[in-house]
Amino acid sequence: MKADIRDRILLLLSIKEEGKYIDFEHIFEKVSRDEKRKISKEEIINEMNFMINEGLILYHNGYAITEKGMKKLMERLPIVGDQLNLSYRLVLLAKQYYPKIYNYIIPFLRDRPVSVVKIFSDDEDPIGKIKPLFVRYARYKPKPIFISINNKDDLINYVNDHAIDFIPYVHKFDMKEPDWFIIDLDAGEGLIKEGLLAIKFIANEIYQFLLENEVKSYLKFSGSRGIQIWASFDNSKIPGPDLFATYRLIIQKIQNKIEERISKSQAPEELLPFIKKGLTTSIVAKKEERKYKVLLDWSSMKPYGDVRAPYSIHYKTGLISCPIDPNKVMDFQIEYAKPDNVLNNINKISKYFEMEKSNPLKLLNTLNII
Repeated sequence: MKADIRDRILLLLSIKEEGKYIDFEHIFEKVSRDEKRKISKEEIINEMNFMINEGLILYHNGYAITEKGMKKLMERLPIVGDQLNLSYRLVLLAKQYYPKIYNYIIPFLRDRPVSVVKIFSDDEDPIGKIKPLFVRYARYKPKPIFISINNKDDLINYVNDHAIDFIPYVHKFDMKEPDWFIIDLDAGEGLIKEGLLAIKFIANEIYQFLLENEVKSYLKFSGSRGIQIWASFDNSKIPGPDLFATYRLIIQKIQNKIEERISKSQAPEELLPFIKKGLTTSIVAKKEERKYKVLLDWSSMKPYGDVRAPYSIHYKTGLISCPIDPNKVMDFQIEYAKPDNVLNNINKISKYFEMEKSNPLKLLNTLNII
């Protein structure tokens, strides 16, 4: 079935802030662009008049969608959604998703700088691509002011402004020290088929290693193709003037331990050829040399380092950066990160990311850092 003009009108109006009425010229410009054919104002006006009579939209010095119109749109999206503007679809997803999970994501945004990704229509292909805008500051003049998101209203205001992806810093506003320890696992381009399996295997090994060293860690899907291991340390137990540097060193030393560990562990048969050649690395540079390896990426462990928040939408995929059951990481499937699946299981999966501080002394001893 082919998408029609009214589908495009309904979708465009659905992403506008409640109570806001949109002028005809704006609707005509956007619908004409997405329709990709010569279209007259009269054609759109006639269609919108029919839609008003059907109760799908209303007019009051501008146009807005009705509850009936929204219901109709949601019926049509599974049928014709892939023919409609991608950025609008993602913004609509965000507007429906974040009001339901704000209390889960806000603790990871509150009291720290946050970057956001706003999305807009791609100039060349608005149906299949988006144009992302990475925003670090709420205001740039007279001096830059970091974005701060401390409550539901803050969050929804950014969503209404087309922000769908929320990326907090790994430290508070003072930037004195990291308060999250994060290992970001990323599979090389040569591991196309085995990538997710390799990442799950390494994530499980890291989780078990940290547990053996009295560190409680937490796993989450990146929202794309990776997994992150998070922990929170009692920083008073960690020596050195630069805790960011120490955190990076910890990850590099963990990588060495994991490489030794997996050479002796029972690994999935598909990974054995890669393990024999060395499956992991902590060398962030030289991307070509880690083509067939899993990177334990430490690069967010620095001032201004940031990471996608748990429960955030990934702007490229529309998937959720969702917590993973650490006892079932090998069973994790990408489908689990679809927004509907996350919403249906939010009470369960949120328990996998109730972070507590760990004493890092045993880990530091094992790694010969102290």
